Amino acid sequence: MIKKHFKRITLLVLAIFVVSSGFSCKGISCTNKEELKPVTLEVWGVWDSSSQFFPLIKAYTQSHPTIKVNYKQFRYDEYERKLLEAWADDRGPDIFAVPVTWLKNYQKRLEPIPAQMTIPVQEMQGSIKQELITTLKTFPGLRARDINRTFVPVVYEDVIIDDQVYALPYYLDTLVTFYNEDLLRQNGISQPIADFHDLIEQTPKLSRATEDGRVYQSAVAMGGTENIPRFFDILASIMQQYELNVKGNYFDPMGSQGGKDKLKEVLGFYTDFASPGRVSYSWNKDMDNAFELFVQGRLAYLFGYSYHYDELKERNLQFKWDVTNFPQLRGAEGSKYYADYWVYGVSKKSANKDAAWNFVQTTATDQEIIKQYLTQNKKPTALRALIDEQLETEEIEIFASQVLTAENWYNGYDIVSAERYTAEIIEGLLYGDMTMESAVGLFVDRINQTYRKPNE
Repeated sequence: MIKKHFKRITLLVLAIFVVSSGFSCKGISCTNKEELKPVTLEVWGVWDSSSQFFPLIKAYTQSHPTIKVNYKQFRYDEYERKLLEAWADDRGPDIFAVPVTWLKNYQKRLEPIPAQMTIPVQEMQGSIKQELITTLKTFPGLRARDINRTFVPVVYEDVIIDDQVYALPYYLDTLVTFYNEDLLRQNGISQPIADFHDLIEQTPKLSRATEDGRVYQSAVAMGGTENIPRFFDILASIMQQYELNVKGNYFDPMGSQGGKDKLKEVLGFYTDFASPGRVSYSWNKDMDNAFELFVQGRLAYLFGYSYHYDELKERNLQFKWDVTNFPQLRGAEGSKYYADYWVYGVSKKSANKDAAWNFVQTTATDQEIIKQYLTQNKKPTALRALIDEQLETEEIEIFASQVLTAENWYNGYDIVSAERYTAEIIEGLLYGDMTMESAVGLFVDRINQTYRKPNE
């Protein structure tokens, strides 16, 4: 009887051991159970809709089933306010997008990429009977040299601050030239502009104005501010070509030989297109928005980005149009183009920083994953390895041809103020009594103001 009772107790203990070891932690080490819980990440962005961002989520979660990713889109005009409100309440996204020109301003809100990331992963284990086991796995974070090898050069220059990587891009856009092929042909022009010398030559042939100076057909949207989309980028691109760049944290063209004269030349060249009486006069503040004027067939050249290409396709234009590279200085060695892109970083307030960074790093660098996103959304790549393939794709080839030599002129703390100051100076030259001498000094001073750290 005692033997029987002992046998029953032994069997009961053995059964409890089997159940607890095989099912209580469900294949998970009990000591690490909290770390192995499924993770939900929240991503905030602006320009991508949920369907546009979905290829990244789908590809990542298929290979990382323990990590769920939700994406939320905001309007541009509400986005920054929503971020600040969320952070004030100790909530908000794990991952959020910002224009690369905002990156320094948001540095204090961002967690740089760690040396390594530990996340829960599922994998099959067992030599005889295979089981799906959830374990913790560690992955290395990208280092500065990895950024340089993986992405086009401008990314290395932009996303590394104080020797740390703060964000990564999914694409890289550049400023290009859209042109009305019919308008060129009707005015005896066989080829679109290749350089600014061509533009000056073609402008009188393409512009039309009434006797009182009202322009009703324009060669190019240049010279003004409010009614020209991304006017600051156009001006900054010309600055780059004249090598009027910010060195470190200070804009000092006066300190280089001929720098002041170059700056005068750039501001004069730009504003001449909106100055009546100049040979290149083609624009004024009373004209329609440049994009709409191009759609109407009354603008020969429009400078814009790949998203403008998509918008133009949607408008079903009633004339032949095409895209070519942004014009260069005649005789210059090499080409310089203007970069424009958003980057995704991880919030300092995220409770899941490792998983968040693993999502960003994996989706931004895995060629097969990012290719799905780029193909669906027709965006130019930021990865070196995908450039050649995109050069064979008609709709994206011009944009892809510019990414290797693209640069970003502004990397201060307040791009919004920099653009506002620049607009005020241009309008002062065009419609006020500002002299070129005072404009140059004021421009340098105002730009440098935006390079000072907040609270400095």
